[in-house]
Amino acid sequence: MLKYYLYAIVPAFLLLSTFIWVVVSLIRRCKSWRIAAGIFAAEILILAIGYFVYFTPVEYARNYLDDPPPDPGSLADIANEKGFYIGAAVNMADNPEYRKLVPSEFNSVTPENYAKWRQLLVNDEIGNYDFSKADAIVDYAVEKGVRVRGHTLIWGKFSGRTYPKELDDRIANAKDPPTELRSIMREHIQTVMTHFQGRIPIWDVVNEPLSMDGVYLDKNIFLNTLGRSYIAESFRMAREADPSAQLFINEQFGNYTGELVELFFDLLEWLLEENVPIDGVGIQAHNIFKTHNLDEFRQFVERVADLGLLVEVTEFDARIRLFGEEPDPYRAQSDYMAEYARICIENPACIGFTVWGLSDASTWFDWVPPFNRMLPNDPLLFDVNLRPKPAYAKIRDALARRP
Repeated sequence: MLKYYLYAIVPAFLLLSTFIWVVVSLIRRCKSWRIAAGIFAAEILILAIGYFVYFTPVEYARNYLDDPPPDPGSLADIANEKGFYIGAAVNMADNPEYRKLVPSEFNSVTPENYAKWRQLLVNDEIGNYDFSKADAIVDYAVEKGVRVRGHTLIWGKFSGRTYPKELDDRIANAKDPPTELRSIMREHIQTVMTHFQGRIPIWDVVNEPLSMDGVYLDKNIFLNTLGRSYIAESFRMAREADPSAQLFINEQFGNYTGELVELFFDLLEWLLEENVPIDGVGIQAHNIFKTHNLDEFRQFVERVADLGLLVEVTEFDARIRLFGEEPDPYRAQSDYMAEYARICIENPACIGFTVWGLSDASTWFDWVPPFNRMLPNDPLLFDVNLRPKPAYAKIRDALARRP
């Protein structure tokens, strides 16, 4: 992820440096001001072109709208028959899409934000919980016989954003930081899992333990205080809180091969050797800046299965702009999405495939910079009008063939 920040930081630094050069040259009345001004103008032109290329909305032909509608029968019906979960992330219980698509098309939902630690707290105060927004999503799903995937218990990637802001100060000022952190973690995991026991049967216990910037575990407050044992301890606390729940580790991968992947498998093997109660691996599968190599994805799933662990694709989306050079971008996107899902569906260890939003109208890309200015994003299975994209029929066919 660091390299994508550099794409913004480096041009800004060069532009600022050249501007300072121009100003200093003018003040000192140096002849070089013309050279500096020319370079500055060229940089402005290049940035302007880049801006219009990346931030001007694009219209792609929606040829799939000319196709006949899919045959009657829903993804959820077939998924239920096959013991598989087709899921979607849900951000608001009162979203009309929720009741239109669940349970008719999705037999699993994930609260997109409202089961996360900070979002469960009143005024960001550790121990002061308000479950009402999460309960609204969960209760509707349970009423309709839809599985709920809990997301997430321990996530340390972004300080003060993925866990309570006061946690940093609490641990920094504690007489015994490891003991204090363990106590807070245990109380949180126990409180949340007990509250949802019997309604949420599966949890992402630890989310994104890998670094985005190098081949090492993310250097967050949990790792810095407890070492990698924080991962094992989180799972043991979760098993103690709800012995019946399935417990997953959830991670985003830029690639499915390489040193970071090997580090991840080393982590899995260590957890298993230590008899940590881990049941499976959640693969986020966000396609943000590029698509993934699907042969490598297949091999990755097989490697996880060979360890005796379950697999689930937990947060799939693929921005339409990644397919913008294709003759028919929406069909190319759908082919890619369907193949991604098929690889999961055909492996007995893979139990579910979740898209990160109910439809293109509710994708996180549309409100997170810079993607909210790089329209369209349209990364999901249903379009903004809840019309299924071509991937729908292909995923349904793959489900029908699942043993």
